[in-house]
Amino acid sequence: MTATIQMNKSALFELVMAAMEAYAIKHDGKKEVAVETIAHLWGTVNKNAPFKCKIEHVSVETSAERKRGSVWGNPESLKIKKDIASAFGDGYGYIGSFHTHPWLKNESLGGALKVEGPDSIRKYKLFRFSDGDHRCEVARPEITVGKKQYSIALVMTVFSMDRVNDQKDGRLEKKLFEFSLGNIKFWLKAQVFEHKSSELLSENEIAAFESYGLDYEDYESEQVLPVPIDTELDCKALSSFDLLLKDFGRLKAEGNSAEYRNKDVAETRW
Repeated sequence: MTATIQMNKSALFELVMAAMEAYAIKHDGKKEVAVETIAHLWGTVNKNAPFKCKIEHVSVETSAERKRGSVWGNPESLKIKKDIASAFGDGYGYIGSFHTHPWLKNESLGGALKVEGPDSIRKYKLFRFSDGDHRCEVARPEITVGKKQYSIALVMTVFSMDRVNDQKDGRLEKKLFEFSLGNIKFWLKAQVFEHKSSELLSENEIAAFESYGLDYEDYESEQVLPVPIDTELDCKALSSFDLLLKDFGRLKAEGNSAEYRNKDVAETRW
């Protein structure tokens, strides 16, 4: 069974806005640029299998603690937002979470490895969920369909290139898109997790659970675990290349500084 996450253009717009602001703008008097950010996803979920949801709205977590390599949301904020969403009714159910992975040129990957360009992002699969991202889903099933429980996560990886390069834009996997705005490269990846008791997992499900770096043996018997399942991200704005070759500015981000030149000044492709 393939789980499907549908996302409209409005939600994509809000995710890109949040990701770019956290990447290019210094926040709260901090010296760093390219910090992570987090948001909550809202919409509808099918009542019957196979699993299918629609992301229609996004709320950025402005109370989150944002750093270069991590971000922490405020549980009290989500509690309030869930009640607000319930007051708005159908179409505003809580779907799951979104966060970013910002990378800068020449950033260290450990040892002699470093991010040299978008090829490094692809080679080392830096658009993947980390083991910490996966761990955040443990004991957090948010959606019930029939007798099964699920949670959903999206991650957007952001990188400022030396120059525009959109040759590889498009769908890389069923659940992964690559796209560009000017010299800013984005990767958007989605994942649906089915929450199952550990003693009921098959060998294939254990392998899936360990695919993001967690060790099945580290968890107690009968503990409910989030198992990544086959997922498709359906976003027409990306699959139809709505953003391809759009006029856009240029962002130079390195170290602890970022400088953006808007499209009226920087766009010279035409």
